[in-house]
Amino acid sequence: MENELSGRRLWQVAGAIRDQLYAIRLNRFREAQGQVQSLSSDLAELESIRRKLGLCVARGWTAAAGSLMEQATRLFRGLNYSSKDAELALNRPEVSIPNVRDVLEELLQAEEEFEKLRYYREDQILAIVTDAVELEGVYLGDFEVQLHIAALGAPGFRSTYRILALDPHPSVRNEAVTHPHVSEERLCAGDAGAAIDTALTGGRICDFFMLVRSVLTNYNRDSAYVTLEDWDGATCHDCGSVMSEDDTYYCTSCDYEFCGECSSCCSRCGETTCSGCLEQCPACEDHVCGGCMTTCPECGRALCRRCREEARCPCLEEEPENEEESNDNNSGGIRSTAEGGEADGAGSDTGLDEAAAPVGAEASEEGAGEDRASVHPDRLGETALLP
Repeated sequence: MENELSGRRLWQVAGAIRDQLYAIRLNRFREAQGQVQSLSSDLAELESIRRKLGLCVARGWTAAAGSLMEQATRLFRGLNYSSKDAELALNRPEVSIPNVRDVLEELLQAEEEFEKLRYYREDQILAIVTDAVELEGVYLGDFEVQLHIAALGAPGFRSTYRILALDPHPSVRNEAVTHPHVSEERLCAGDAGAAIDTALTGGRICDFFMLVRSVLTNYNRDSAYVTLEDWDGATCHDCGSVMSEDDTYYCTSCDYEFCGECSSCCSRCGETTCSGCLEQCPACEDHVCGGCMTTCPECGRALCRRCREEARCPCLEEEPENEEESNDNNSGGIRSTAEGGEADGAGSDTGLDEAAAPVGAEASEEGAGEDRASVHPDRLGETALLP
C-alpha cells in the first residue's frame, strides 16, 4: 500500500527524523545563547549605571544620583529572573543524538509492535493505529497517533503529534472530546508528558508510540477533559434529564448541575442559581440568591440587600399608623385634663389663693430635687463649685 513503509523509504524516514533531532539540539543551544545574551545586556547596563553614579557622587549631583539609584533597583529585580532563566537553560540535561541506523531500528521495532506503520509522504507524518479502545464500559473506537516529523525541530513538542479518532464516539457534552484525554486532537498526557517528550528528543520513536498508546488505553479521572461518568451527558439534579455541555448550568449555591428549565439567576448579582436556592424578598418580591439576602435591623425579617439599603421593609410602613393611633390617644387625654381644670376653676378664689403659697413652695423644692437628681455623679464636685 502507498502509506506502508518499505526498506528504502524506512531509511529516508529515519534520516528525516535524525535531521529534526539535530534541529532540536541546535534550538536548545540557541535558547541558552539568548538567555545568556539577555543577562549580559543587563550586566552591561548595570556597569553603565555604576560609572554614571560615580560621576554624580564626585560632583555632588544628588538629584541625578537618586534617579540612577532607582534605575539600578529596577535592574536588580530583573536580574533576579534573567539569571534564573539563564541557569535553567544552561543546566538542561544533554541528550545524545542517535545516528540514522539507531533511528531505523526504532522504526523496525515500532513496525513489529504495531504490525505496520503508516507514512504520509506529502505531509511527512508517521502514524500508528491502536486497537479499539473501551474504558469502563464506554466504547471510544480506534485512534490514529500521528507524528509530524517536520515539526519535531520546532519549539513545543505538544504540537508535533495529534490523536485522530477513526471511529469517533465523542462525548455528548463536548463533540471535540473524542477521548477523556483528547480534545481537538491534542493529548493531555498528564504525568506521562515528560516521558513522551524525552522519548521524542532521544529519537526513541517506538517508545513514543507505546507511551501515547498507554495513555489512550488507561483512564485517569483527574486529568480528563470530560469524565466517563459524564461522557453520555450529565443529568440534571432536579428533573434528571440528560444535558449537553451547552445546556448545563452550575448552581453556585448548592454546587449541583441543572438544565436550562430548572435553573435561573439571581435578580441582584446575576449568578446562575437553581430554582430551589432562590428566595423571594417580601418587600420587592424579586427572587434572589442566599448571598444577596439579609435581615431587617428593626424587626429581623428576611429581605434583600437593596430593600434593606432603601429601608423598604414592611415593618417601617406600619410605624406611621401606630404613631397616628398614639397621637389620637394623647389628644383625648389632653381634652379630658382641660375639662377637669375648668370644673375646678368654679371653686372659691380665696381657697385657691390660700393653697397657692404652699403649692408653690412644694413645687420649688421638687424642682430643686429634680435638678440635683439630673446631675451626673461624676460632675458633683464641679456642680458644688458653681454659684
